[in-house]
Amino acid sequence: MQRVLEKMANKLNAYDEASLMRMWQHYAEIVHEFEPTRRWEEAAIVLCMIQAVRFKNQLFNHNLALTALPGDIGDMPPLPDFLRKSRARAEAAPAGKSRATVLTFPQKTGRVED
Repeated sequence: MQRVLEKMANKLNAYDEASLMRMWQHYAEIVHEFEPTRRWEEAAIVLCMIQAVRFKNQLFNHNLALTALPGDIGDMPPLPDFLRKSRARAEAAPAGKSRATVLTFPQKTGRVED
């Protein structure tokens, strides 16, 4: 299974973020309208993979900025929000305990049909 996941990561990493982000809205719309189908499940996984590439690129850019010369740091983008929030939560959490981040999704309007 590890080889399969690494192969998938290798293939996904070969695509540029801009191309993947053009598909983000399509998959976000499918995932927003929940239906208990294989199509919905696969769309949710695709959306997460697109987000993973974006997260990886932000993390990469941040770490690259940390290796820049002090004079060059002023030209670098600021620390991504996800890292600031995570670091603040980690500092606020009691020692020895890790906290999970809960993502909330808006409630669907209307009634679910039986």
